[in-house]
Amino acid sequence: MSRLPRRLVAVALALGVVLASQFVVLGLSYRADTITATAVLVLTLFSITAALVLCWYALREIRVDDEKAMAPLISWLDQSDIVGRAAARRPPIIRGANARLVDAVENLVDRVQRYHDKLLARHQRVQRLLRNVTDVLYHTDQDGRITWITDTVTDMLGYRPGELEGRPLSDVLANPHDERLLLSSAQLHRHPTRVYRRNGDIAWLLISSRRIDDAEGNAIGSEGICRDGTRLIETQQALNDEKERAQVTLASIGDAVITTDASGAVDYLNPRAEQMLGVNIQDAIGRHFDKLCDFVDTARDVAVSGLVNRCLTQGTLQEHDEDLTLYDRAPQKTGHTVKVTISPIRDSAQRVSGAVIVLHDITRLQQISREMTYQANHDLVTDLPNRRAFEQLLDQALTEVDDKHSHALCYIDLDQFKLVNDTCGHNAGDEMLRQIAARLGGCIRGNDTLARLGGDEFALIMRNMSITDAQSKAEDLRTAIDRFRFRWDDKLFRLGASVGVASIDREAVDATELLRRADTACYMAKEKGRNQVYVYRGDSDETLTRHGDMQRMQQISEALDSDGFELFAQFIQPIDRREHQRCGVELLLRVRDTDGSILSPQNFLITAERYNAAPRIDRWVLRRAIRLITKAGDEHAAIEHYSINISGQSITDEHFVDYARGLIEASSVDPRRLVFEITETAAVTNTHRAGELIHSLRALGCRFSLDDFGSGLSSFSYLKNLPSDFIKIDGKLVSNILTDPVERSIVEAINQVGQAMGLLTVAEHVESRAMLDALRAIGVDYAQGYHVARPIPFEMLSAALGTRERVVRAR
Repeated sequence: MSRLPRRLVAVALALGVVLASQFVVLGLSYRADTITATAVLVLTLFSITAALVLCWYALREIRVDDEKAMAPLISWLDQSDIVGRAAARRPPIIRGANARLVDAVENLVDRVQRYHDKLLARHQRVQRLLRNVTDVLYHTDQDGRITWITDTVTDMLGYRPGELEGRPLSDVLANPHDERLLLSSAQLHRHPTRVYRRNGDIAWLLISSRRIDDAEGNAIGSEGICRDGTRLIETQQALNDEKERAQVTLASIGDAVITTDASGAVDYLNPRAEQMLGVNIQDAIGRHFDKLCDFVDTARDVAVSGLVNRCLTQGTLQEHDEDLTLYDRAPQKTGHTVKVTISPIRDSAQRVSGAVIVLHDITRLQQISREMTYQANHDLVTDLPNRRAFEQLLDQALTEVDDKHSHALCYIDLDQFKLVNDTCGHNAGDEMLRQIAARLGGCIRGNDTLARLGGDEFALIMRNMSITDAQSKAEDLRTAIDRFRFRWDDKLFRLGASVGVASIDREAVDATELLRRADTACYMAKEKGRNQVYVYRGDSDETLTRHGDMQRMQQISEALDSDGFELFAQFIQPIDRREHQRCGVELLLRVRDTDGSILSPQNFLITAERYNAAPRIDRWVLRRAIRLITKAGDEHAAIEHYSINISGQSITDEHFVDYARGLIEASSVDPRRLVFEITETAAVTNTHRAGELIHSLRALGCRFSLDDFGSGLSSFSYLKNLPSDFIKIDGKLVSNILTDPVERSIVEAINQVGQAMGLLTVAEHVESRAMLDALRAIGVDYAQGYHVARPIPFEMLSAALGTRERVVRAR
């Protein structure tokens, strides 16, 4: 019997036993005694037990049979590679229901293989992507430890993956607080994060991370992708900083800056632009620039428009050469004088995408310019035109002169003005000038021009007036000033004025020439006694003398500036060589004319003193003398002393002593060889200052000589107060000692007094041997003049000394 029928027989027997027992039980149930009931119960239990036993047996047999039947199927499945390209060959023993199961399994395996192929393809694509992507991917567990990270971390941060796996994510974070953001975010979120590179540097990463939850929603880790954002974030920070600086700059500058789009609509205003346009940025955005303001050409008073549209259309810089007045559209319309610059904005394709408008407000600048122009052309004290403006007006008046129109120029110099300043101070002097200006202004016509040239000098242009009428008008102005009384505190001052008048005619070249003529006339008025009017006439002796002085002063100034003076030397010979072995030398100043000839020293020295240029000349002479003496050295050992002249103006110069002392002390020249000559007149006029000068320089070892003694108000008593070493007898007295007994007696007296006081005497202008013999008889120590030696250039002095020694030895 096969296995299958035996299982069926066991099941059938079990069913039979159950049915039989049920029929017996049913029969016995109709009897109601105890024995019967017990028998029914026993029979029922037996039938049930027998049925269970038979069923167990049948089921056991079925299980054994199933295992044996499934063994080939299991063996086939074990031999099948579901990830391979084909399953194992089906065994022929499998039939029936198991065969259907095999079919289902084969179908399932085929589907698994196809799914496997898809997964493999996807995996390969992901691997290729991961190899080409520079980003770093990572996983962490629920404690924040890195469980997996891609190899690209080596290139990005310098770590090998094995160095980071197992380490807390916080180990590489520069800010540990960032860990919570990276691990707790349920949604994918990008965090700019600072992390440490392996070498310790800081890198910025853009980390996109999210939390990983299980089925119950519990966090089991996190995953993320990192992108190196160092350059991006640093660039962004730099851009932000640059933007902040630009915004602060635009908010701080004094220029209005407006930007527009390609249509001219405003898209930005800085605060200064809001102020100038009278509109806030919210109201201005989107409006065309031309709708916000109006421009007017300041000079021509015409409207200017379309500058922005022209810039946008032409794509070129637009600048308006003339100043424009900007009027805003605010209810209270205000104007600003501006300089406008409009520049195009271009995109990457060089297309015009907008414009930048810069409005430079020059309102205040123009106001300051006007004020400065006014101040540059007006006197601050009297508010009259100053010299600069007056010269321009004078040039203009000169162009107006023709046969029918003539003008006159009046030059007014106040007398005694310095007395007011010295007595009451400059405030009083300024107030007096203001009152004088007002008084003169009230005496002239409306078309005349009064100006203050400086100090106490005024000038007046009298238009359409003959020279005769101008002289009469000038006399009226002088009289008005003469009658003017100025009171300051308890003091009352009376002034005068010297007035020079010159005709404005075609002979004058320019304003400078006209002013020179009027100034010359004013100077002549002063020379004639002050407080009077003098009319310029080019051919008068006074005018010619004045012109000569001006020319000489020009020559003096040029010589001082260009080192054009020359020093000549004239020997001072001892008359009795038994008492004085060595000679002296007087240094004489010379200047050459344009043709090379020597100018008369007397003329230009008088002019220099007249115009206070003598102190500058004295300093030049002393400076040059010390330089030449130092250079000569031992070549001039035969010269006992050098005489250097000092003017009366240098005697009163408080700084001359310090200047001379500085030069002498800084040089190698022996001060005892320097003899300073001052004229008797200058010494007597400034006895106190002359005494101070002599004492100061004698303290250095220098010596002094009184020059031209006997020519002025000489008094022997002055010799006591002016300690000198030499007396130079005036040449006019010496020239007549052979013919005039009186003058010979004066020379004898001067020599006797000088020698009695221990002074050496020098006779000037010795022109002959007879005069020299007479002076020897009188007892004079030294002689100087053409008979002794003529003046020669200092540079020739060394050669002249050699020749002179040979002549002396021959004698």
